[in-house]
Amino acid sequence: MDEKTMSTAERDARPVNGEKLREFDRALAKYKAGKSSVERRAVAAENWWKLRNQTEIRKETDGLSGFKAKSGWLHNVIVAKHADATEAFPEPNILAREPDDVKEAGMLSKIVPVVLDAAHFEEVYSDCAWQKLKTGTGIYKVYWDADKLNGLGDIAIDRVDVLNVFWEPGVTDIQDSKYFFHTAMMDNEVLKSMYPQLEGKLNSTAFVPAKYSTDDSVPTDGKSVVIDCYYKKREQGRTVLHYCKYVGNEILYSTENEGAAPQAETPLLPGAPHRAHHRVLDKRCLHQVYLHLVVLAQVYVAVAARAALHRE
Repeated sequence: MDEKTMSTAERDARPVNGEKLREFDRALAKYKAGKSSVERRAVAAENWWKLRNQTEIRKETDGLSGFKAKSGWLHNVIVAKHADATEAFPEPNILAREPDDVKEAGMLSKIVPVVLDAAHFEEVYSDCAWQKLKTGTGIYKVYWDADKLNGLGDIAIDRVDVLNVFWEPGVTDIQDSKYFFHTAMMDNEVLKSMYPQLEGKLNSTAFVPAKYSTDDSVPTDGKSVVIDCYYKKREQGRTVLHYCKYVGNEILYSTENEGAAPQAETPLLPGAPHRAHHRVLDKRCLHQVYLHLVVLAQVYVAVAARAALHRE
């Protein structure tokens, strides 16, 4: 039945209704609060990467008057690590599990590289390598893009920012999270062109994901947060995955059996219980601070020695 022609009673009788969306919103707010330290670390990491490290150093070196540091040493470390990652770009090697699978494995060995190339996977891999080095986690989203190939549809692979995903606090595998959320900020006019039923229903949203520090001002007026929610339920003796896309109080899409969640994370190092793991920045930030302090001390010693010689 068309969404626009459904009565209020019919909408409320659906498995995913207004009350269910409010349940999603409560869980999302709880998950965001539990992820606040991860978000602060991600924003701080981006500041270090953009050579805005003075902002972060000031938090850790209160009382060191006159200490200014904007060296590119840490930036160069990340660049070198990224070069290593891209040099190790993986190539699919499909092996047969059984003798009868040899033919299928040979076919997949030819098909999978073409699919990855069409999805620009090498570029996505590079972007995720940057993210993994800076924030500790690279997140891929694999999904079916119905708009590709002039509407025929095809597999798509994108990088997902760690600030835009939310999971149950304490879990080490997103598959164990009761809910898993992926959010995206979209222009209201674009949303209304995609979903005409949203006309007059897009109000300001109470939920806004964390943002990085940027040189330009990024306005959020005229935009809404679109939320993808994945959750599992036991039905007829088996576990099925449900998926709901919604904005505000309006359901854009809901399904009863969607398979496995199309988000998979690749941690840099094990780091229970959070999904944002150890970063190269975690290991190197203090090194850079100490390096600057040593250089600064050497400068002060040299200046003092020269002043002493001048007095003599």
